[in-house]
Amino acid sequence: MKFHLIYSGDLLKSAGNNEHRTWEKHALRLHLHEQLKRLWETHPALKQYAAKTVEIGDNGERIIPPKPFLDYLAHGYSRAGNGFIPLMTEANGLVCELDILLLRPEGPGQIIESAGDIDNRIKTLIDALRIPNHASEMKKKAGDKPDPNPMFCLLQDDKLITRLAVTTDRLLFPETESGREVMLIIKVETAQIDPFGSPWELHL
Repeated sequence: MKFHLIYSGDLLKSAGNNEHRTWEKHALRLHLHEQLKRLWETHPALKQYAAKTVEIGDNGERIIPPKPFLDYLAHGYSRAGNGFIPLMTEANGLVCELDILLLRPEGPGQIIESAGDIDNRIKTLIDALRIPNHASEMKKKAGDKPDPNPMFCLLQDDKLITRLAVTTDRLLFPETESGREVMLIIKVETAQIDPFGSPWELHL
C-alpha cells in the first residue's frame, strides 16, 4: 500500500526545550490523525477491516457483545484513557518505508550548515508518527481542543520504519515571515513481513 501524508505550517522548530518539543510532537500527531482517519475510511482493504467485529479476545474468551474491530484496536493501544489506532504494529507484521520531501524557505546550499537542525526536525516528525509511549508525551497547551478518541496514528513504534530517505529543497511560497515555516510531503510504502501475526490485527 502506498499513500502520502502532508503537513504545512510552522511546527518542527528544532530549537526550544524538551517540554515544548513534546507539545510539538503531539500537535503534529493530531494534525496527521485526520489524514490517517480518512485513509481508513476510503482505502478498500482498510474499510473492510473497519467494518469487522471481534468476537474472540486475545485470551481465547468470547467477547459479548462482539466489539467493532477499530474499538478493539483502540482499547489495545490506549494511553491515559485515550485509544490509539496505529496502522503498523508488531502484531500485524506491517512495516513501512518513508520518503520525506522537506521544503523550507532557506536558500540553496544551506543544507550542510543546517544538517543538525534537519536531523532534529526529522526526529520530531518520526516521534509524532508513532503512538505516545506514555501520558507525558500527550502534552497540550491551555485552550487546545480535547484529543480525538480514538486517534489514528501511522506506527506503534518507530522501529517499524525499515527505510528512511529525506530530500530537502526550497519552499518558494512561504506564507509567513518567520523563516520557520516548513512543508512536508511524506510518501509511505507498507510491506508485510509477518503474515502469521494475531488474527485480530490488520493484515494487508
